[in-house]
Amino acid sequence: MLLKSIKMKNFRQYQGEQAVEFSTRNEKNVTVILGNNTSGKTTLLQAFNWCLYGIAVFDTKDFLLNLDVSRNLNLNETTTVEVEINLIHDKTEYFILRTQEYTCESKGTRPSQSKPVKVSYKQPDGQIEPIKQVHVEQTINEILPKNLSNYFFFDTERIGNISSKADVTDSVKGLLGLTVLDSSMKHLGNKNLRSSVIGKLTASMDVGGNERATQALARIHSEQKKKEGIAEQIETVKSEIKHYESRKDQLDTILRDNQSTSNLQSKKEKIEKDIKIEEGVLESTYTNFIQDFNTNTTNFFAQPLMERALNMLKEAKMDDKGIKDMTAQSIIEIIKRGKCICGVEICEGNEAFLHLQKELEYLPPQSIGTIIRNFKDKVATYNSTNLSYFKGLQSKFEDIYRYKDRIQDWQDEVSYISAQIKGKENMQKYEMELSDVKQRLKSLNDKKDRLIREDGTCTGDIERFQKIYDSLISVSEKNIEIMTYIKYAEEIFKWISSTYKEKESDIREKLEEKVNSIFNKMYHGRRKVVIDEKYRVSLLTAYLDDEVKTDESKGLETVKNFAFIAGLVDLAREKIVSNTGNDTMSLSSEPYPLVMDAPFSNADEKHVSNISKVLPQVAEQVIMFVMEKDWRYAETVMGKNVGKKYYLDKKSETLTYLKESES
Repeated sequence: MLLKSIKMKNFRQYQGEQAVEFSTRNEKNVTVILGNNTSGKTTLLQAFNWCLYGIAVFDTKDFLLNLDVSRNLNLNETTTVEVEINLIHDKTEYFILRTQEYTCESKGTRPSQSKPVKVSYKQPDGQIEPIKQVHVEQTINEILPKNLSNYFFFDTERIGNISSKADVTDSVKGLLGLTVLDSSMKHLGNKNLRSSVIGKLTASMDVGGNERATQALARIHSEQKKKEGIAEQIETVKSEIKHYESRKDQLDTILRDNQSTSNLQSKKEKIEKDIKIEEGVLESTYTNFIQDFNTNTTNFFAQPLMERALNMLKEAKMDDKGIKDMTAQSIIEIIKRGKCICGVEICEGNEAFLHLQKELEYLPPQSIGTIIRNFKDKVATYNSTNLSYFKGLQSKFEDIYRYKDRIQDWQDEVSYISAQIKGKENMQKYEMELSDVKQRLKSLNDKKDRLIREDGTCTGDIERFQKIYDSLISVSEKNIEIMTYIKYAEEIFKWISSTYKEKESDIREKLEEKVNSIFNKMYHGRRKVVIDEKYRVSLLTAYLDDEVKTDESKGLETVKNFAFIAGLVDLAREKIVSNTGNDTMSLSSEPYPLVMDAPFSNADEKHVSNISKVLPQVAEQVIMFVMEKDWRYAETVMGKNVGKKYYLDKKSETLTYLKESES
């Protein structure tokens, strides 16, 4: 599709009749319209959308008539807003005209009922022929489907991230020619769809009221529907298996390339566990040492004093004849009782009495000797206890230092390992992910095998009931003829379906390859574009041995959008050929222009230069409404491709003139 011109009449600030002719030359395929903010660049973009689809969205109210024209209308006077687009599509020249009447009423100027858009085309002899109104909308959608318009008429500042829109799948398939195949499959359909070719043929067969044939046909329909559901599940499972197998390969590579790091990481973790255990033992030994220390502290530290006391007593040569632990009070009590504990009578003056009186001389408090002997006995006991006390403390003290030395050695080893693996990824997370991926793959493969078995069962049931059905209805010549047609339709359906599945995958791979190629030309950095099954685009950043998804700046989002659209446009220009068996099916797509408002918003000088270099190469035609300050950077690269150049001469907030630049 090539845009030749756009004509406007009283459309917003474009008062009167104004027009732009676009460059359609191969080598000079760029048309530039320069204008500052609020001069009417966005209005031009909206003029395309309104003419084609009757939609115009402005920041202010959606009043399309020029305000000066509106104010000058007399009561009950009527005027019109018109936009006409002249384009070439599939080697045919079209004229698309949309008109809106406005009438001045007592409450102000108001739009009257919208008139239908008109489409006409130029015949080979040059005559202009109108298209019937009933086919107008279909014709416009054949030229450029509405759901694709945002990709080719877009406002960089307002459209956001178009590569993540919900309807992107159908849009991309439509752009790249797959919708034709999808429509063909729906048109052919199967016996379960009464509106399809196969469904209508099946319904036209004469079953002659045979109940068994009816039941067999119903069972065939049921199994076919079940088989279709299984086929969808199998495709989904295969896609998931492909995804996880790819991730498994990535993880295997990462772990293989970092095996030494993984081993060091495992060793470090084991040592850290040993350190934690040893620290627990050390803490327990500290506690026991303190407890033992507190049990005999006084006696142990008093030992030197007691030794000095013993030495002093030896020098004094003091001894005691007294009975150990016997006291004077005990002797007095025995004398008072009058009988010894051995049974001997004690009375004053007898021999036993005299002996006891003599013993009192050697007992405390009369005799210090007994006290000294008792002291010596206690010192001997203390010395024995202090020896075991000291040995116990010494053993625990040695344990403490041994534990501390071992912990310090391990900590030094951990520090050494940490220095070796510093800056490298922790491989444990990859090992855990790999284990999870393997489990998922096993589960998915089991599910795939189960579905394949179920599919085989359905196929067997369909064939069995088909034989029953065929045997019951083949008696009719009419039925035999219809069955032949059904066989042809089924074979065509299989052929198209096979082509669709093959090319849908092939197109996505080619699109990702093209978008990456274009993105790398536009962006100066280490990022990669990934397109999923729904044609949504993500950016991955190279980080060590991995690729991670990161946040996108406005500038980066702009470059990504350009790369995605440019990739679509470039791929649409190619002819996609599918080899199915010995036959080929050609899927061609019409090339489209790029019409852009503020294309360089949020992009720096380097990216503006890169984008300007790529767009004229991939797009059949480039039309951009751009500010002069941004065009200065782009002109040095894109200037040689400019075939037409205009500027917006803003006279007031309600009046702008389109003027062609001579340079």
